[in-house]
Amino acid sequence: MSNYLSIPAETRVALDVSEANRLHRYAQAQAEMAACAGRNAVMAGLKLGKLLVELKAATDRGEWGQLFRASPNSTHVSNLNFDQRTANRYMRCYKAAKARLSATEATQLDTTLDDRTSPAAPPELVAKATDGAETPRQMMLNLGVIASRKQTTHDVRHIGFTGSGNPQGPTALAPMDKLANDLAAINPGDEEMERRRHQAEQDAAMLLKQLGTYVDRGYVNLLRVQERELFAEALATYSRKVSDIDDQRVKGTMDGIVNDTITL
Repeated sequence: MSNYLSIPAETRVALDVSEANRLHRYAQAQAEMAACAGRNAVMAGLKLGKLLVELKAATDRGEWGQLFRASPNSTHVSNLNFDQRTANRYMRCYKAAKARLSATEATQLDTTLDDRTSPAAPPELVAKATDGAETPRQMMLNLGVIASRKQTTHDVRHIGFTGSGNPQGPTALAPMDKLANDLAAINPGDEEMERRRHQAEQDAAMLLKQLGTYVDRGYVNLLRVQERELFAEALATYSRKVSDIDDQRVKGTMDGIVNDTITL
């Protein structure tokens, strides 16, 4: 450390910038590797599910359960190294993923899964089949094969978004903390308003991204015609509400003046 401080300030800045760039490149590379590994794992899970479906269909009645090493009645020389519950999950993943695709797409997926020399199916096809899953667990959650853990009284209770104007914040608060937040919400300072505005911008971007993914990837096409019409009507209603916010604010101010709840 003492040697570092003896280096001229300009040189230290150059060294720090170089180290920051190196760490940034390393972080990006590791993130890309992790994402690639996750996608490969999802693909392997689909291949495993298809293989198990075919293996189960090829076994005689009562023989399927004996293929698992944990089975006390197993008489097979070769056994599966995982339990039957795990096998059922992967089979359900494969069936559910295939059901999300058109007949042509399902055939294309099966062809790719049957080719053991092919590392992956087209990314957009797998994304559509698994709802964009990047890990096997996320695939199981997205396809409804496993349920997310139920919240308990010890869990954080989420309320609305992460703070863009919600006076209670994202978690359940103690009474005194809630009172302090309520008082601050009546007349928030400039810093608090700027924080909320910034959070609102992030929430808006998140909503637009999710809506874009939902529409652009064709998930909206999975809705029935009537459901799709109701969805479009709901979007139009919220669009009008957003456009009318300024008018509603003016009306609220005028009503407050009339009712003596607001003074100019």
